[in-house]
Amino acid sequence: MDEKRSKAALELAVRLLSGRAHSRYELEIKLKKKGFDEDAIVKTMERLDQLKLLDDRAFASSCMSSIARRCPEGKLKTRFRMKQKGLSTEVIDEVLASTDQLALCQAAAEKKLRTLSGPPETIKKKLITFLINRGFDWETIRKVLSNEQ
Repeated sequence: MDEKRSKAALELAVRLLSGRAHSRYELEIKLKKKGFDEDAIVKTMERLDQLKLLDDRAFASSCMSSIARRCPEGKLKTRFRMKQKGLSTEVIDEVLASTDQLALCQAAAEKKLRTLSGPPETIKKKLITFLINRGFDWETIRKVLSNEQ
């Protein structure tokens, strides 16, 4: 019975990974929710490591690419989002260090500017609020605003 549960956990994990990449933490949580015991989960994670199907660094890079493409956001929001997915601080720092925050902020600002109208002061206030809410730090926002003028 124990061997069957381990095999079923591995099959579920592979099925989940075939849909999209997952962090180690996400997979463990999903397997726990499906009722698998700790032993089956540990065996599954070890087997996925052996098969090189589980890589938090690759997952973090994939997340960052997706975020940059879909809706660019700053370090603060990205760090929070990746922490929620169970990624380590070390992995998050590596991925964030390799991204161009200025380019992301610029892209987000350009996209938002197309939707804003009104007096220039109002547009600037709304854009600053938008970029802060997207997780960009003030220095990056200031650089983007100086490029816009």
